[in-house]
Amino acid sequence: MTKNLAAFALLFLTSAAAIAQEATNIKEVFIRGNKRVTVETISGIIRTKVGQPYIQENLDRDKKALEDLGFFSAVSVRATPLESGQYSVTVDLVEFPEIKEIRVTGNTVVTTEQILAVVSLKPGDVFNANALAPSIRAIEKLYADKSYFAQVLDFTPLEGSTGTINLAISEIKVGTISVQGNVRTKDWVFKRLIKTRSGNAFNGERWGKDLRRVAGSGWFEPGTIRSIEDPDREVGKVDLTVEVKEGRTGRFDVGLQLDPQNSLAGVVRLSENNLGGTGQGVTLDYLQTTQGGGASVGLEYINPFYDDKDTTVSVSVYSRVIYRFNNFFNSNTPTTDNSVFERRAGGTLALARPIKEDLTFGISGRYESTKTFNGSTSTGTGFIQQDGTVSTIAFALTSDKRDLVVDPSRGDFLRLEFEPGLTRIDRIGGAITDTSLLGNSSFTKSAIEYRRYFTNQPARGRNDPDAPRRVLAFRARYGTISGTVPFFEQYFAGGANSIRGYDEDRFWGRQQLVTNLEYRYPVQRSFNIIGFADYGGAWGGYGAINNFSQSNKFKMHLGYGLGLAFRTPLGPIRIDFGFNEDGQSRTHFLIGTSF
Repeated sequence: MTKNLAAFALLFLTSAAAIAQEATNIKEVFIRGNKRVTVETISGIIRTKVGQPYIQENLDRDKKALEDLGFFSAVSVRATPLESGQYSVTVDLVEFPEIKEIRVTGNTVVTTEQILAVVSLKPGDVFNANALAPSIRAIEKLYADKSYFAQVLDFTPLEGSTGTINLAISEIKVGTISVQGNVRTKDWVFKRLIKTRSGNAFNGERWGKDLRRVAGSGWFEPGTIRSIEDPDREVGKVDLTVEVKEGRTGRFDVGLQLDPQNSLAGVVRLSENNLGGTGQGVTLDYLQTTQGGGASVGLEYINPFYDDKDTTVSVSVYSRVIYRFNNFFNSNTPTTDNSVFERRAGGTLALARPIKEDLTFGISGRYESTKTFNGSTSTGTGFIQQDGTVSTIAFALTSDKRDLVVDPSRGDFLRLEFEPGLTRIDRIGGAITDTSLLGNSSFTKSAIEYRRYFTNQPARGRNDPDAPRRVLAFRARYGTISGTVPFFEQYFAGGANSIRGYDEDRFWGRQQLVTNLEYRYPVQRSFNIIGFADYGGAWGGYGAINNFSQSNKFKMHLGYGLGLAFRTPLGPIRIDFGFNEDGQSRTHFLIGTSF
């Protein structure tokens, strides 16, 4: 009897526990509000199932899992007790709308089409909040690749406009622009050099280019230009400041120098390249060599800010002695008794105006009178005399994308030039006796020049825009002439600025091709060691003189060697030790840079 009562009690307790458990189970699950996202998808996400015990933590977890899908603007998962003691679970969902339009606002420097191309959400998709982060990163990268800076302020459905997504972008704008450290240079000059404008979207590359333009002016001490960028004044804006230290721009030089023909000369030069702090330049020079022929004098003026279009105007007048023949036409060392030289007197007027960024159109005129003097006491023929006048007008188109004009480390330069001209020859002599050259004639010069610069070092930063760099530099020049030209208007090749290792103007002709390759290694900011190889020539012109043969057909010549480049208070100076293809050497001296 006792055993039967115990068994009955155990069965009763077990049944009661089962009934109690069934009473707290989930009897039904309702999913409402979904339109594009299927019930099957939602049921696969949530863990709450019919027949499972009701546990509130599971419902909270399901709510978060549905929110994490990114398809719903509102999610509610709640349990309602039934009379049986069980629970009914209702999942209420509010889907984001189907995207009909993405409306982009705030963009000015990047087009709406470019922005939409990197956004993963497209019209026809259900808006998904999870797609926002990668799309925002893609938009910011799009701006950064163009050197701009932007933030996405809003990327949500537009209230009151079903299906329209509001993509609001805040581009970082330029606040104030100021200059510190200038004493002589006028503030308005910096406004011409600096193309970044207050209120525009801030572009890091353009600002860096502005700083390099300031550095390339030559009015400030190298290595002293700094950029201060303060983004704290106002949200979405950055204030810009340029720090400079002005250098010496006016010079009065008296001394001795070597010209490219390696003749010793006394020189007096007065120059100012920031006249009155306005960026204008003027140079007056007087040069007297030991080879005779009289003095060379010249006056040059340049105004890079002639008008509000940044037109550059330059004017020069001169009377110069050209020792074109002395170095190699005469078999012995030149003296005043056997020297041959040209005196070229005239002037130039040139104007250049930017068409757009990095592209400039120029026009220039030139008028010269040339007279040849033979200092020999005997009547020799080892020279060419074609005295007269030449007048030309030249049209040029220049694309300049170099990072720093005075010392490029990357970028390229392309110049196309077309120069028609007229000559009037009234006297001939020496090796040429053809009287048909006398009188008027016309010619046209056409030329192209390309330069390219490479470095494996980082781009020059905004806090050191003229930092020295290891550079591989290449230049190629080609020119051709149609019509009748006198000897002195041909192309000449050989010497410090073309094919080193050869005498100045060793080759001449109606066509010219010269290529130069240099590797520039900075030892200090103001001192470079340079390895170079030159390959070029000129052909198709006047024939041999004094056994110095010339080619009537295409012919190239090799030169190579080492050079030293210095930045001095007198300006840049180059000394090149060159060898020609026959192993002969020559030293070239050049005031200025090569290319």
